[in-house]
Amino acid sequence: MLVIDALFNSLLVVSSGYAMYTLHPTKTPYAYGVATLSLIHGLLGVGRAACNDHDECNRVRLITSGVMEIAPLPLVNIELYLKSNPSLAFAHSFFLVPLAFDIVAKMTDTEDISTESLKELTLLGNLVSLLFLGVNQSNNMYGAIATVAFAARYGSLIIDHYWEGRGSDFRLLANSLFIVLMTLTLSAK
Repeated sequence: MLVIDALFNSLLVVSSGYAMYTLHPTKTPYAYGVATLSLIHGLLGVGRAACNDHDECNRVRLITSGVMEIAPLPLVNIELYLKSNPSLAFAHSFFLVPLAFDIVAKMTDTEDISTESLKELTLLGNLVSLLFLGVNQSNNMYGAIATVAFAARYGSLIIDHYWEGRGSDFRLLANSLFIVLMTLTLSAK
């Protein structure tokens, strides 16, 4: 199992490295930030797998997992809206507020249903916003990014229900695909 975990984390590291190589930090700072966050999360996962560390209560890993659940989609939306409608890009920064709640909840072991609900609403709001932008600009890649983000969250829950422990691997795979699609979309512009 650790080999598979290391493999999927390595895939996230490679896709993040590709994004960081392809995207320029001054031209696409938010997408570059997503790639950096993904790289850190992937490296921590590879290190955890290499050290044979099964401690799921590792605070750093929990925090980066929370960041990976919330931050990538709003940051990509900010990046995409900056190119089409900068005033709406600013509005997407408010979608990062649940990230602060999630980090505080994980650091103090006070996670509750309201924090989870806020995370779900953030994800769904960003998905709708990205699909709206994709329809307005007739860009199918935006729909593909939204589909992968949706699958990362809800597909991993379904897979984990049927195959215990495989949901996190599916999420890593979906996050890797998300990074690649984000990079292809932003480098095409």
